[in-house]
Amino acid sequence: MTANGTRLLDLVCGPAGPLPETHQRYRLVAHLGSGGQADVYRAVRLCGGVSSAPLTVKVFRVDPRRPLVDELRSWDKGDAALMDLNNRGVPAICRRADGFYGPPPHRPGEVSDDGDAVPYQVYDYLHGINLRQYVVDRAGLESGARRLNAVTALATLAGVLRALHHPQEPGATPVLHMDIKPSNVMVLATGEVKLIDFTGARYWRPEEITQIAYTPESGGPEAFAGVSQMGPAYDVHGFGAVAYFLVTGEYPREPGRQSSAGEESPPAWSVLRRHQVLEQVPALRDHLHQILADRPADRPTTLELPGWTERLAELVRRSGTPDVGVDWGESETARVIGRARPRPPVAGTETDAFQRIEKLERELVELRAALAAPDDLATRVAAPAVTGTGAAPGLATRVAAPAVTGTGAAPGLATRVAAPAVTGTGAAPTSPVSPAGPAQIRGRASVPPPKRVDPTETLLSADPEPADWPQRPREAPGMLKRGWELSGVGAFFAFICWGIWAASARGNLAGPLLAFSLVLVVAAGVFAVARLLGRLILVQRLGRVRRSAKGAHAVTGLFLVAAGVAYLQQTPWVMQLYRWLSGTA
Repeated sequence: MTANGTRLLDLVCGPAGPLPETHQRYRLVAHLGSGGQADVYRAVRLCGGVSSAPLTVKVFRVDPRRPLVDELRSWDKGDAALMDLNNRGVPAICRRADGFYGPPPHRPGEVSDDGDAVPYQVYDYLHGINLRQYVVDRAGLESGARRLNAVTALATLAGVLRALHHPQEPGATPVLHMDIKPSNVMVLATGEVKLIDFTGARYWRPEEITQIAYTPESGGPEAFAGVSQMGPAYDVHGFGAVAYFLVTGEYPREPGRQSSAGEESPPAWSVLRRHQVLEQVPALRDHLHQILADRPADRPTTLELPGWTERLAELVRRSGTPDVGVDWGESETARVIGRARPRPPVAGTETDAFQRIEKLERELVELRAALAAPDDLATRVAAPAVTGTGAAPGLATRVAAPAVTGTGAAPGLATRVAAPAVTGTGAAPTSPVSPAGPAQIRGRASVPPPKRVDPTETLLSADPEPADWPQRPREAPGMLKRGWELSGVGAFFAFICWGIWAASARGNLAGPLLAFSLVLVVAAGVFAVARLLGRLILVQRLGRVRRSAKGAHAVTGLFLVAAGVAYLQQTPWVMQLYRWLSGTA
């Protein structure tokens, strides 16, 4: 066991194959934590006796509460989305290095059972700290420490969401991350941030979204309305939760309310927090609440996030809110251009102490191998009660994917150092530098602290009971006007035909007026029925988003044209003219 309490391992795993060494392709060095769907390990890849740089290996774990087929499909959907995003070259996200099916982790030399094969995912291993722990530890408040630039961080996330929701590649399908929150944003020593934990990510297609990750303190309440309500606005709400956390150091929504009987009391979702600091600055409060609105349609769009972020930075600089350890000044992107000397690492992400721990870890593993000592964790503990940091998926409550991060430093070290974050994360980052110069990490990774389970997170089925939440956001009244010209033309035609018929009758107009009014009332009913059928078929069944009422207006227009033709058919001289023209034709 290392100084910070993480127990060392000596397990191997790999894909099933004809060569015996394939079953030992990866050597698992330490168990980092467990989430709703997987156990997560730090590992190295072995090839000809040579160990690679550190990697993160995520091992699928069967949940007896859910059908295995559903869980495997959910795992595969997130894996496919992330691999596609990597191939598109989306920056600032985690990078998937490998994926395979293979026997569960086992000791070196043991015979593996291919019949128990489970899926694996292999990611880059990032040295850093998640945003939640960075703020909780107040790392940026240390004297002389380099701070994370909040404007740069939010601008980076906005760029990631733009690439996910509005892909530039022809024919590419938009992707929803579905679980954006502070603990899924990694802060690297360079000051960069990366979005991690894509196991819950899905293509934005109704048939792909079968599970919805929901964190009560940061998730949008539309998660309770079902698949048809899932869209980019859900990720925008998560972006707003990150921004709120950077301003206040707290999550934007209250924890889920529990009754005395232990059951949730209405509303089932969490309400927005009334933060004392924000109540004193109404402009800042309203700006943050706008992006966190309960109704998805009331939030800014993905393309509006850069402008929203600039306005937020301006409000924060003018408001004098309490310092949580981040810099709200000018974006670092412009300031780093032309700088020759490397900057010191961001506070809380230093890794010089971990290199010493890494050396100790390697010596212990080598000693164990030499003495053939039994492994410290010969039997894998299914979801051990670990402590640590980050709002990673819990054990009792399921999540879309575990975001495993480390945050503490080994006790006794003079400098508090955040442990390296563990997740499948973006393109391999440059190893953080220490004052003595850049440190190239080879072989087994340094030891992170255990992961703390976040009890606030749960996984919702695709169509849960909506409780008191409205099933779907109300459509804007202005949408009903779009396409009015179609029904307007039909109404004008019907009116002309009615006028011809009424003039031919040469009687009291009270009866014809009443008849035409009845036609207009029926036309309004036709419009309402067309809208209802469109909602049932397009919205509920097909998951489409309606942006106008052209279809209903077209149906109504056709009805009015038919009514006008009927009036003409009741006009004798018109029919005589029609028969005469038809006969001459």
